[in-house]
Amino acid sequence: MPDSHPLVCRFGAFGDMVLLTPLLRQLYLRSGLPCDVVATGGWSRILFREMPYVREVYSIDSRSAPYWFNRSQRELVRQLKHKQHRFVWVCETSRKSYRLLERAGITRDNSINQLDLSPVEGEHYGEKWLRMGSLNPPEFDCPQAPAQALDSELFVSERELLECRDWIQARALDPAAPIICIQAGSKRTTRRGRSDRSSNSKYWHEGNWAELIDRLIEHLPGAQVLLCGVPAESDTCAAVQDLCRHSQQVHNVAKDLPMRRLLALLSRAHSCISVDTGPAHAAAALDCPLVVLFGKANPARFRPISSHSPVKVVQGYTGANPDSEPDIDYISADQVFEQWIAATDREG
Repeated sequence: MPDSHPLVCRFGAFGDMVLLTPLLRQLYLRSGLPCDVVATGGWSRILFREMPYVREVYSIDSRSAPYWFNRSQRELVRQLKHKQHRFVWVCETSRKSYRLLERAGITRDNSINQLDLSPVEGEHYGEKWLRMGSLNPPEFDCPQAPAQALDSELFVSERELLECRDWIQARALDPAAPIICIQAGSKRTTRRGRSDRSSNSKYWHEGNWAELIDRLIEHLPGAQVLLCGVPAESDTCAAVQDLCRHSQQVHNVAKDLPMRRLLALLSRAHSCISVDTGPAHAAAALDCPLVVLFGKANPARFRPISSHSPVKVVQGYTGANPDSEPDIDYISADQVFEQWIAATDREG
């Protein structure tokens, strides 16, 4: 029997999948049923754990690998053929993605597709997905959901919060002290080659991070600063820590921060400062006051979105005129500190 749960297909990175959550909520409210999601990487299943809008996540380990040489793609096609989802939204422009879904019987004739959506200049991706979610695949006659706020959502369980508290105590940190999460690295940082190579548009020098962190601690003397990331970013975190004057209050936790612990940590943190990468989107979705440093990407389209907490965007430019190229190298520690003050001003 065909499955009536909405199916949403998006082969995106961490931040892309967080930005998908307004659509998942919208379709859940419209249909009364949680969505199934097609994604890349088993981490997507971990990310959406505890989310009431998601029933099941089908994932592949690679979208670029040839179909007949990739077991996960063939298994995805088998699973989708078995489920026969009646109502499908495809948030993709890649032709390879569409060819893969066509093998499972999902075509542009029987689904709603990003390719068929009229472009709107400067439109935020969250707004685009909500626009897609208001459209109906064949036979989908559910009423429109109430007007949706443009915000992301992630969920953390009480058990995960307790485990995070125990982890904080095990690291000899005061669980009552303000925790500031710093995300200095990104996927680009972990690629081969020097972190400061010209192609890494999300690299902000370790010396800048250290200068900023010292100012944070001087402003909030009891704070503990946690340098977050994946294990491959640990060297970057260590380099930042070594440059900090107040290094005893700075902790490199990049090798000890699986995704669900990161989410629990962000949900209880005082604030977060990050380059434009997945954990920044998670912080916003968990209502953690956030400052995010953008390089060449357009914040109007990609900025993290939060339902209640401030999200402050900082950009630097190569010149003084409005048409200057955005460049993260031209962001000063002063700019970031000022925006952090604005984001954490509880009376503002």
